[in-house]
Amino acid sequence: MGNCSPKPKNGTRSPAAAAAKPGPIVRLYGKESCPIAWRIRVALLYKSVAVQFFPTDGPVFLRCGGEAVEGPADSLLRYIDSKFPRPPVVAVERGTAAGKAALVTALQHRSVERHVEVMVRWAAELVAGGRGGGRMEARKVGRSYGQLVEVMLEHAQMEERLLFPALEAAADRGVCKVANEEHARDLPIMNGINEDIKSLVAMDAGAPCYQEALLNLSLRFKTLQEHCKEHFKEEEKELLPLLEAAERTRIGEENDTSSSFAEQVMLLMESTHSHLFPFFMAGLLPHEAMQYVDLVCLCTCDQQRVVAMLKSLTTLIDGTHPPSICNIPLKSL
Repeated sequence: MGNCSPKPKNGTRSPAAAAAKPGPIVRLYGKESCPIAWRIRVALLYKSVAVQFFPTDGPVFLRCGGEAVEGPADSLLRYIDSKFPRPPVVAVERGTAAGKAALVTALQHRSVERHVEVMVRWAAELVAGGRGGGRMEARKVGRSYGQLVEVMLEHAQMEERLLFPALEAAADRGVCKVANEEHARDLPIMNGINEDIKSLVAMDAGAPCYQEALLNLSLRFKTLQEHCKEHFKEEEKELLPLLEAAERTRIGEENDTSSSFAEQVMLLMESTHSHLFPFFMAGLLPHEAMQYVDLVCLCTCDQQRVVAMLKSLTTLIDGTHPPSICNIPLKSL
C-alpha cells in the first residue's frame, strides 16, 4: 500500500518516543471518536506499554510484533492482559450491575484519601524544615487543595442526593443521618485549611508567624485526614453493603427502565469527571484506576463524554509511570 498506509495521529507517541520505552511497541488502529479505541489506549498506557495510534475508519484492532488482533473490547482487553499481565485491565464483571455503584463510591474514597495524604506529607515536611517554602509553593498547594475540595464536595453531594435517599428505605435512618452529619462536620476544617493557605501566600517565609501558620495548617490537614479515614471506613462497613443489596433488588424488579445507581453516580460527578478527571485519577493506584476506567465505560451512556474523559487521562499517564500521586514528587504538586 506504500504511501496509503495510515500515519500515527499527531499528539500521540511518536515512533522515536515509543521506541525509547523498553518492550514491544503496540500499534492501535481505530476511529479517533471511538470509545473502545481510547479505552484500549488508556489500558496500554497504564501498563507502561509504548503505543502508536493510527486513525482509521475501520474496526479497532491491534498489532503487537507479528500478531494482529481484532474483535470486541472484551477480547482486546483479554489479549492485552495475556501479553502484559500487570495491572489487569479486565477488572469488572460485566454480567451484572450489582455492586458497581458501591465500587465507584469506594474508589472515590481511595482517591480522596491519597490526595489528603499528600497534603499531610507536604505540610509536615515544611514544618520539619525539610523543604523550602514560599509564596509560589503555597499557591501551588492552594490550587491542588482547591481541586481536592471540589472533588470532596461533589462526592458528598452525590451521596446526599442519590445514595442516602436510596438507602433510607432499607437501612436504619440513623446510619444515613450520621453520615450526613459527618459531611457537615468537616466543612469548617476544610474552610480553615483554605484560609491557612491564603495566609501563607500573603506571608514572607522568614516572618515570625510563618512557622506557627505552617504548624496550624499541618494540624488541620492531619485532622481532616483522620476524619476522612474514619468516615470512609464507616460508610464502607455500614452503607455500601446495603447499597449493593439495593442494586440487586433494583435489577430484579420487573419493568424497571430507570438508569442504574452507577449510571446516576457518573452523571452527578460532573466536575470530577470532566475538568478534574486527571487530578482525581492521580489518586488511584494503577489497578484501581483500571477498575474506575472500566466502570466509566460501562456506566456512562454519553460516549462523547467517555472519549473526552479518557483523552484527558492520557496526558496524566504519559507524564508518570505508574500514574499515581503516590509516586509523584511533592515538588510537582
